[in-house]
Amino acid sequence: MYSDHHTLNQLTALLLAHGLTDVVTCPGSRNAPLLHNFHAAGLTLHPATDERSAAFVALGITLATERPAAVCVTSGSALLATLPAVAEAYYRHLPLLVISADRPAPWIGQLDGQTLPQVGALLPYCPTHALMEGTDATTLWGNNRLINEAILSLQELGGTPAHLNIPLAEPLFHFHVPELPAERVIERIQPQPERPLPARLLKEIAEARLPMLLFGQYDRGDLRAEVETLDREGKMLVVSEVLSDVCGSFRMNVFDALEADQTDLLPDLIVQVGGNFVHKRFKQLLRASDCRVVRIGLERELPDTFCRLTTQVCAAPQPVLRQLAVSLPGHHAGVERALRFYRSACEPFEHPNAATLPPMQRVLLQLRQLLQRRAEPYALHLANSSAVRAAARIFPSGEGGPILGNRGTNGIEGSLSVAVGYALKMWGLSLVVTGDLSFFYDANALWNTRLPSNLRILLLNNHGGGIFHQLPGLEASPALSEYIAAEGQDFTAQGIAAAFHLGYTQATSDSLSAAQLEAWLAPSERAQILEVTLPLPSLSTPS
Repeated sequence: MYSDHHTLNQLTALLLAHGLTDVVTCPGSRNAPLLHNFHAAGLTLHPATDERSAAFVALGITLATERPAAVCVTSGSALLATLPAVAEAYYRHLPLLVISADRPAPWIGQLDGQTLPQVGALLPYCPTHALMEGTDATTLWGNNRLINEAILSLQELGGTPAHLNIPLAEPLFHFHVPELPAERVIERIQPQPERPLPARLLKEIAEARLPMLLFGQYDRGDLRAEVETLDREGKMLVVSEVLSDVCGSFRMNVFDALEADQTDLLPDLIVQVGGNFVHKRFKQLLRASDCRVVRIGLERELPDTFCRLTTQVCAAPQPVLRQLAVSLPGHHAGVERALRFYRSACEPFEHPNAATLPPMQRVLLQLRQLLQRRAEPYALHLANSSAVRAAARIFPSGEGGPILGNRGTNGIEGSLSVAVGYALKMWGLSLVVTGDLSFFYDANALWNTRLPSNLRILLLNNHGGGIFHQLPGLEASPALSEYIAAEGQDFTAQGIAAAFHLGYTQATSDSLSAAQLEAWLAPSERAQILEVTLPLPSLSTPS
């Protein structure tokens, strides 16, 4: 039996009709009728107690399934806790649906508990589709349209968050409706042109001295085949961010091999795809150059990362890359010359010597070598800037499974929670490389009665924010250790592992053995934490 609130039955029916069946649920009384309906309708529910973490779990599910997922929260500040994940979804173009139960508007400001303005609470990152209570024909029609509109909007601009807010008056817990209503389902068709680049622009790219395909963070589909063609046939120099999930000639640290006067080895035309870049020096080099940038993407904004944007192509990346792979001439002279230089200069990056590596990179190299010998698929989640930078040195382009991280706008926020959500929907290993600040901040991700057993957490603990010791000039501040880097907290994850029933192993970066890594990766009935203690890094400039 379903709720007596007809609005909830409309929503439940339309979620089913649109195929949005994964919902991360948070406990609460005002949203209890929603959870009852979703359970009765057979939606796939994923319980999570902490709303901030729950919204990131939904993002992880979206990344794993490449389909929209929802998070359902109760009224009041529970909704506000989803905002970090909503911002991440907005900047990474991920389809996250936030469903919030609300209290009747007249009670706002009347000292009634868990009551605050919820309409517009997630702006500017996504608008609110505010449903209404009632069973008259106009209200039913309006709610149907708004629910369809919210679900359809998730696919705009390549993916975006949406918010459905549902005010519910008491009584809340009457369930007497035997079946869901037959709701109108609105369809949106968005044909994609197969050849989005005009001939003029294709000609400019083909005639460039050194055309480069530059890939930022990207996790919305498999583009490896198109990129491999461009790279293998020497049509463009492909340089990819470690979080891009595509192959390429090199990672971003290739630019570290350049001297200041070697401007002929910088591109004169860039085709830019994807989101954020972690590496800094190449951005500085390109901003100081005279290159032209062609931006590919479906965003509303006008991203001008390198201050050299000349053209924005409002199209999905795949048809553009397919067109480039078919149309550009192979074995471009400028591309092949650059490849020869960078391959020679970057040999230490491609084949690192463990004896010369800093401790964090040495641990990651051990992990990479072990993963190379295993046939089991895996996804690698990088929790913060230190882990991303270290992995960029160690994990070569195009090797292994997807590499993910919350770099849309977040730093340490939600890193474990996204990995939990991803692991819930994937059958391979979901590996997380995290620092101690990131781990302890998001430890509520492990407060989950259905924590997946394929989750593996590699906690690199230097008892503080090691990245802050790599920022030149900051060493002069007396506030560095205690207040900026948050050092002096001699915590370990052993107690958390015990509380949430995870397996736990501890080692140091000097004592970590292949056997310990093997045991950590081995099949298990529960998730596993491997905590490796690191020394604080010495001062050096982060790349």
